[in-house]
Amino acid sequence: MMYDLAVVGAGPAGSSVAIVASRAGLSTLLFERERPGRDKYCGGGVTVLARRYLKECGAREVEETFEVYCEGHVLVLPDKRLLIDSIKGLEYAMVRRSVFDGKLMEIAESCGAEFRGGVKIIQVDPQEDHVVLKDDKGGEYRARYVILATGMREKLLFDLGFSKLRPKEMGHCWGTEAPYNVNEQVKKWREKFGFTPIFLMFGVVTYGYFWVFPKANHMNVGMGTTLEESMKYGKLHAEGYRRGLQTAKELGILDDTSPFKVDRGWILPAMHREKTYSPEKRVVLVGDAAGFVHPLTGEGISSAICSGKLASQVVKKAIDNEDPSLLAEYEKLWWKEFGEELFVYGVKLAKLFYSSPLLLELGLKGVMEDEKATKLLSALLYRSDPRAGEKFYKYIVKQLPLIAIKALKAGKVRSYAEI
Repeated sequence: MMYDLAVVGAGPAGSSVAIVASRAGLSTLLFERERPGRDKYCGGGVTVLARRYLKECGAREVEETFEVYCEGHVLVLPDKRLLIDSIKGLEYAMVRRSVFDGKLMEIAESCGAEFRGGVKIIQVDPQEDHVVLKDDKGGEYRARYVILATGMREKLLFDLGFSKLRPKEMGHCWGTEAPYNVNEQVKKWREKFGFTPIFLMFGVVTYGYFWVFPKANHMNVGMGTTLEESMKYGKLHAEGYRRGLQTAKELGILDDTSPFKVDRGWILPAMHREKTYSPEKRVVLVGDAAGFVHPLTGEGISSAICSGKLASQVVKKAIDNEDPSLLAEYEKLWWKEFGEELFVYGVKLAKLFYSSPLLLELGLKGVMEDEKATKLLSALLYRSDPRAGEKFYKYIVKQLPLIAIKALKAGKVRSYAEI
């Protein structure tokens, strides 16, 4: 059988492709090398923007997997000062990725996509008017177009001539998601802060942060930095994690740190690939495979879903017009939707805050004493404003002398929470 579209990888990006393409009437084959219920290690926070994109894709049903809603965040500065904020009406939806991703696969199937779990595609062979895919057990499949949503498993991308990311263009996160008495811990948080927060702790790693994210009966505790920085660490991976846990306990964020041992990790991109499509090979890249992760925050679910939606629409247009060259529109679309925000202003912000530990500390202290800067940073973290990074960067640069002075006067705790 000749399919209109084959999608390799059934994470948020790949499943979003399959949902949108199937709803548009394309015969769609969705491959996942693991079985449903497989896990991917990340914080598992679904932002305001990601929820908007899910709705636009027709996947709002996935909200039944949302376990905890966090109305705001607490930022722990390198010297353990606290910046507390929440914006009324906004929240993070916390998910376990095994459940969230599994539900998206289920929705894709219900929309008409043919799902093949436990199938590992090892070769993508472009022909004149279609593509042949081969699995590791000798199976062959044909489709007019292919969308790769393979995350950072890059062999298929290299085989097709897509560029390789350098270590400084990638990130590394590690930690665990362990059973925990979340209800009791959240109760204490609410008594202290007035809402249920996520925690971002800076200074534990040179570039990046340590996080604590609550789920229904689990706590996700991890940390992330650039791959280039991580490669220098060695034993510091475990030692840094222990330091983060110790700080979390000292500050009353975690009463019990004994359940948390590093047992998983993940590589993620921090820059888009030089090219994210190929008309000649009838291939489009989405999500992590394309490099669509925010360089400052590491958030990638929103751009994964959005890129899946855009890629599906472009492939549909190419099929309708029998013109593979129309795949070129994909790059223009994703750049307009989130490219400048991530890869111009996101990169500038990452350089500004992560260029040195001193700049990170001074920058966060200055933000801490400036309510507008804090609210702009919060909008970036929530992803409630698709242009929040641009606005935050421009404000910081314009107010830099004043913010630097404010940094010298920073208090121990500052809250702008709209409780």
